[in-house]
Amino acid sequence: MCIISVFTREDGDFIITQNRDESHLRPTSSKIHQNEIYNKTYFGPVDKVSGGTWVFYSEQFIGCVLNGEYKKHSHSPPYRMSRGLLILEILNYSSIQEFIQKIDLLEIEPFTFLLIDRFTQEKIILVWDGEKKQVENVSEEHLIVRSSSPLYTDEEKKFHQKQFESLKFISSELIYDVHYKLKMNPNETFPTVQTTSITQIIASKKAIELKYCPIN
Repeated sequence: MCIISVFTREDGDFIITQNRDESHLRPTSSKIHQNEIYNKTYFGPVDKVSGGTWVFYSEQFIGCVLNGEYKKHSHSPPYRMSRGLLILEILNYSSIQEFIQKIDLLEIEPFTFLLIDRFTQEKIILVWDGEKKQVENVSEEHLIVRSSSPLYTDEEKKFHQKQFESLKFISSELIYDVHYKLKMNPNETFPTVQTTSITQIIASKKAIELKYCPIN
């Protein structure tokens, strides 16, 4: 849940790719699951600790979770709800704006949500810093890149951005290759944290495909 890229073509089709950087000790699903909440069906991998997810799609919405806000924060549990469950609450609303307006975020750990309405093509980034909501409308952006503040420095974030900007040709395979190259390996700063999976959603007006690739 820690590096996200979105490439949007001129015809409106788009490719979302997400690295999940998490403790390799945290149990998670090895495949995509079909689940239901609020009488809405959604598809995505499942975090076996919280029962939530870090990326999913439904008939109307696509959602991705990024750990943290614009700057690094202190992890101070307990929190009222997992962010992987919170993002699924959008399935109880008719629009992204209604979700943002009505959802209660008190006692939720800071996060960045990428939210896409497949019906309207609206792309919104919702950032929660622990006190207030901040909203970015990125619907018109050809390239969106976000990296997790708790795990990456500003310099590393800029490096990630440049790697995607340097792509001269856009394809799901080439985008995946960049994400794989940027994967986090175990290191002294975060001994147990690494990229545990890469997920890619390829969406057009007529179809959607989700590819989930666990990394051991």
